[in-house]
Amino acid sequence: MGRHRVSVIILNWNSWKTTIEAVESVYTSHFRSYDVIVVDNASTDNSVNRIEKYAQERKPPISVFKLSEEDAKKGKFNKHRYEKLDPNRRLILIKNRENYGFGGGNNVGIKFALSVLNADYILLLNDDALITPETITKLVQTSERTHAGAVAPKILWARNPELIDSAGGEYSKNGYSFDRGKFRPKTEFSTKEEVPTLCAACALYSSKALLEAGLFNDRLFFLYYEDTDLASRIRWAGFPLIYEPSAIAYHYGGKSTGGLEVSDLAVSHSLKGHLICAFLNLPRRYAPLYILGNVLYAVYNVVLRGKVKAVVKGYTMLFRILPEMFREKKRIQKRITEEEFSKLLTLKWRVS
Repeated sequence: MGRHRVSVIILNWNSWKTTIEAVESVYTSHFRSYDVIVVDNASTDNSVNRIEKYAQERKPPISVFKLSEEDAKKGKFNKHRYEKLDPNRRLILIKNRENYGFGGGNNVGIKFALSVLNADYILLLNDDALITPETITKLVQTSERTHAGAVAPKILWARNPELIDSAGGEYSKNGYSFDRGKFRPKTEFSTKEEVPTLCAACALYSSKALLEAGLFNDRLFFLYYEDTDLASRIRWAGFPLIYEPSAIAYHYGGKSTGGLEVSDLAVSHSLKGHLICAFLNLPRRYAPLYILGNVLYAVYNVVLRGKVKAVVKGYTMLFRILPEMFREKKRIQKRITEEEFSKLLTLKWRVS
């Protein structure tokens, strides 16, 4: 394996404490050619100053390269000084003007990494996720050997590391996207294999795949299903998605959207994202299944969870962007057949 550059992007929103923990986990990495880019999504808890203070007081201290969103987009960056520092002694901190959601916020960091740092790979890491010293190395090795568009580690549940949080993803013909192995014993799902989707809480993306398939669609998605949409576009572009069980990460989950209890924000954006992602990526013959799946999810949340306002909001957001959905569907590059795309799909009726 040659020398490849991995830019690790951590999206922060009002969570500087766990973001610092995520950064520290990256600094333990045995992989030596990496960048740490923290993108602050317009936090209101003084996150940027807190992260700067952490870097200054750390032993040894970390040099912070602080950029506004505008400077990041223009590539205004002292790269010469930056490159002289060891990876664990430097930190790029980009401050967004507003909260662009998961996909939009990460896109700011991804574009900077691709255009300014010339990264070969992008590792997305949630602000409530951690990696081990070997995670990046194992993910890159697998990507190089398989020519994958993206590689997913075995993500363990940080609240109880004996259990799996995600072993790659499942994508159902009814449009539901699931984490494989959720809350199963960590000893299970020990085989490296191709998967139809993955969890972006920790995932390594090939820059080549991103440049061909595109980044997160932040015009249509704010939260939820943006990772399944991107994974599906990468598959349509002809790149496999690989699950690598020897690479380990840890994820708490739910911190930015209301914790383990299902929030209105989660319901409205899940409802919207589910139908958009299915419409864009699933073959047309599955339309009756994913429309039914969306209706069942809405009914479930109204009747059993009392989330009437959240469901109404979800459909309101959906109808406002219908024209853009049709335009986006025409732009998706399809280099594999519907049969090839469908071979990894499942059919499970499970509401989460």
